[in-house]
Amino acid sequence: MQTVKNITSIKYFLDRFDTIDQGFSYNVNYHSTAPKTYFNSLPTFIADFYDCFVNSMPFLITEDQHLITEHVWPLLHKYKHKPQKIHRLWDTWTENIDIKVPPITKQFDETYTYVWLPIDEESANNPWHIWIDVISKFRLLEKKNGIPFSKYVYILSNPSKYFDIVAKELFPKLRYFIMTKHCVWSFRHLLVPSMSNHNDGITTAGLAPWLRRFKNIVIPKNTKPTRKIFISRNEAKTRKIVNAEQVIMALKGWEIVTLEHLSIPQQIKIFAEATDVLATHGAGLTNLLWCNKGTRVIEIQNRSMIHKKVYPVLSHHLNLKHEVYLADTVPIETNNNKKPAGVKRLNDLINFKIDVQKLIRHLN
Repeated sequence: MQTVKNITSIKYFLDRFDTIDQGFSYNVNYHSTAPKTYFNSLPTFIADFYDCFVNSMPFLITEDQHLITEHVWPLLHKYKHKPQKIHRLWDTWTENIDIKVPPITKQFDETYTYVWLPIDEESANNPWHIWIDVISKFRLLEKKNGIPFSKYVYILSNPSKYFDIVAKELFPKLRYFIMTKHCVWSFRHLLVPSMSNHNDGITTAGLAPWLRRFKNIVIPKNTKPTRKIFISRNEAKTRKIVNAEQVIMALKGWEIVTLEHLSIPQQIKIFAEATDVLATHGAGLTNLLWCNKGTRVIEIQNRSMIHKKVYPVLSHHLNLKHEVYLADTVPIETNNNKKPAGVKRLNDLINFKIDVQKLIRHLN
């Protein structure tokens, strides 16, 4: 048992480590009914800790007994406040926490070699979190040290099939280790980049344009967009279009794309060649990263979720023409108000019904 101080303030990091990106403000007018369109990003940094150890939950404990979660990767509410059901490492989540840390199973003694890439199990296979919250940290390493990100060795706190696929198809020389559940590894020295995203989508401006350069691995520079694409969610559990056949019949000149059937390079190619993208809200829109400046994006969204600024803000930083189209919703029935496996939130349990003629007028 040891007592650790729970670090929540970004000032802790900014007082100790150099700032890479200053915080800044920007305005994104993505819909007339949006509750907020003015956003403030946080500063970014790379912390480096000596004689520290990490847990796969994920959290990090420093040499001087500081618990690091916020601004690096936030712990889920259930991990903080339901320890008896989840992990039993602590009893109460407070400013000073008595924590029962499992034994260390691996030790790494090199310096300026290892980089901490924490992510929780629930987020590990979501494309948005992998690109925006994990791979984006490579940018901070290059910007701070001027060293290619491929020179480091990365430590992932949880397995991610999606990260494995991206690494294999785009970064085959990338070196990384994956922690197993409930384990603890110690490090003589560990580089710890901050998140470039907070409050569900408020990203620092340099993140998205930096990521967009990876499309050049797949397609030639200056490829001219020529395709109108409609992203189908027929194989998804939620946010499907119940009258999809009517919509597809009306979309003359549009290609129907099912992302689940495509490799990462194929997805990059399709979005890089798109002049127009029509899609319901979902992680597949992370592929907007590959669109050229000026691409038109129509995101079909639920009226009660108009506050979701994730993809409008992403489009803003990429200079895309983003519109949010509000559609009628059809509730998905549940068994005793329980979420089906793979669904993160109860308010995701909807499908859409499209007024086809209204949509076509909007597109034209």
